Order: sequence, then C-alpha cells, then structure tokens
Amino acid sequence: MRLRPVELPGDAALAVPWYGDPDVMRLSEDTTEPYDEETVRRMYAWFLQRGEAWIIEVRTASGAWRAVGDVALTPDTVPIVIGVPEHRDRGLGRRVLRLVIERARRLGWQKLRTKGIWVGNERSRRAFEAVGFSLVATGPDNAGRESWFHELAL
Repeated sequence: MRLRPVELPGDAALAVPWYGDPDVMRLSEDTTEPYDEETVRRMYAWFLQRGEAWIIEVRTASGAWRAVGDVALTPDTVPIVIGVPEHRDRGLGRRVLRLVIERARRLGWQKLRTKGIWVGNERSRRAFEAVGFSLVATGPDNAGRESWFHELAL
C-alpha cells in the first residue's frame, strides 16, 4: 500500500466512482446523493488549500498500483474513504491512518481531530479509535447529523 499526492484535475475523475457508491456516501455523508467530478475536484482543492491529500493505492497481483481510496490531513479533520468495496474491512484504513499520523508528527503538529464521524459510521469510529484517537464529544456536526468527535494528541 502507498499514498501518493492527489493530482488535479485527473484524480477527481478517478475518484468519481467512489463518491458515486451509495455505501460510501451513506457512511461518509449520511446521504446516497453521489458527487460529480466537479464536486470531487472542489473537495480535493479545499483539502489541498488547508493541508495535504493523497490517493490510497494498493499493489495488484501483477505488480501494478491500483487506486482504492483517498485520505486528507488538515488541522481540523482527517477524512478517509476506501472507495473500492473489496478493500474495506481489511485493516487498510488503519494502516493509512497510521501513515497520516506519522506525517502530522513530522510536520510538528500537536493534535489531530475528526470533524465528526456520523454515528451511523461505526466502521470509521472503530478505525480511528484503533489507532489511538479518543472520543471527546458527541453532538451535531456542521450538517446537523449526530456525530462522534475524536482527537489524538501527537
């Protein structure tokens, strides 16, 4: 597995299928409305203005790299999506989060936090807690969804 920096505009088109997956949208956004390419491009641009964003790639049996999701690192959020269903529930998200945590440490950051994990996304909550994030609050997120808020001191 590796992380490579998001490249715009090309990676927006690459990610559209992930953000068109009803499971991804339900778990990350509590909706089944898909993101189009322009929405994904704007999302990536927002992350890149505030921090860093990467495409998650795994090596295939033939040795090629296959993009399977994305992750971003900003001072107030660490969103991660495993967009290819067969790569979910295999520990990949935890491995990615560990890399992102190390990157934040190298940058000299003191703390990481989640912007809010919608309470319907138990899988994400478990991944963040498994790598050391602690629940610090519950309540509505910016969209009004009941959410868990986590932090990790670095």
